[in-house]
Amino acid sequence: MSDNAAFITDWPSLPELFFTVFLIAAVWLIVVFFALKGEEVDKPNRMAQVYGYTVCLITLIVSLVSLSSILNAMFDRANPLQSEFGFGTVLTSFEGYKATYRREQPMFDRNGTAKPDTMSDASLHQQYDAIVKDRIASTQYRTAKSLTTGSIFLVVSLVLFGLHWRWVRRLNGAHGGAAA
Repeated sequence: MSDNAAFITDWPSLPELFFTVFLIAAVWLIVVFFALKGEEVDKPNRMAQVYGYTVCLITLIVSLVSLSSILNAMFDRANPLQSEFGFGTVLTSFEGYKATYRREQPMFDRNGTAKPDTMSDASLHQQYDAIVKDRIASTQYRTAKSLTTGSIFLVVSLVLFGLHWRWVRRLNGAHGGAAA
């Protein structure tokens, strides 16, 4: 099994994902509850702080996910023939392609009778070159799309983080100065 196939099976199942999101939301609600507990005068200010910190937390998570997406796309773009999952024929070399092509041909035979491979090396090489060009083109499109969306999300999340962090800091400074 290839590293990519092992990575795919490591993803959490849907119930695990829902449980994790529920657990994070419950912990965050408990933190918000204790942050809003206190004097009546401070509650509007605390609610604004909770909002600001919540936005900052969400934007940090979005930034990390976007950064991960950008890094994965950069690795895929640098190695387009190795970027796909480990299924099918190998495209990193013609010899690897030839060996895996001939190995997989009996699997695609519907009659159960093995037919002799009559394809010449020259026509097999042409087929290999066409598949390589297609893989490179599809990888370039996919990585360009991923780099673009990841970069946009990263920039937007960093801007939102910066704006909200400054706002919460000002809010804390104004509240701290008024209490003194």
